[in-house]
Amino acid sequence: MITSEGFTLQQVIDACRTLPPAGFNQIMREHPRPRPAATLIPVVEVDGQAAVVLTRRTQGMDHGGDWVFPGGRLDDQDTSHADAARRETAEELGVDPERIEVIGQLTTHGPIITGYVVEVYIGVLSGTGRLDPDAGEVSEIATIPLGDFLQPGRSFRAAMKPTNRHPAETASQLSMSSLRHYSIDADHDLWGLQAEILFELLRHLTAGAHDF
Repeated sequence: MITSEGFTLQQVIDACRTLPPAGFNQIMREHPRPRPAATLIPVVEVDGQAAVVLTRRTQGMDHGGDWVFPGGRLDDQDTSHADAARRETAEELGVDPERIEVIGQLTTHGPIITGYVVEVYIGVLSGTGRLDPDAGEVSEIATIPLGDFLQPGRSFRAAMKPTNRHPAETASQLSMSSLRHYSIDADHDLWGLQAEILFELLRHLTAGAHDF
């Protein structure tokens, strides 16, 4: 069993081979124009531990300033959701898409507030080349060992953060007043859908034995 002492990259790869078929989480009852999208949890090896790469959206984008996993809508050139997840991750992190190997799929979510139905993948980012994030989409990146998110105080519940695009009354309508959060540092959190995606991965990696 993987514990909070840390996760090796091989442990993550092996665990993802036993993921159940991807389920579906219907966040909203209906949306007039649901659109396909995909996101990917990039996993890298840092000092012998498996870590995830998070990106912070630039201001002016949907959920500007939020910490998220790379992803976006499907384009005409994409042959599948997984292909879109790899492409978006490669573009946002500034890496060759050939460095990204998809190793598993988690629950699909949607339609979310922006209308997207998001398929979620896990991918290993191989090699030692540096990241060169797209400044138009990514203002910061953070690489955090997965085991760190299991430490006391890193996971908590809190209200949705209101924004100009998605005000508090929208959150109330969707019963999103107490969402999952993970602390990235003293000032920043991974929250909402992004936190639920991370939670699903951590729950699988720990075989449901960790007390979140």
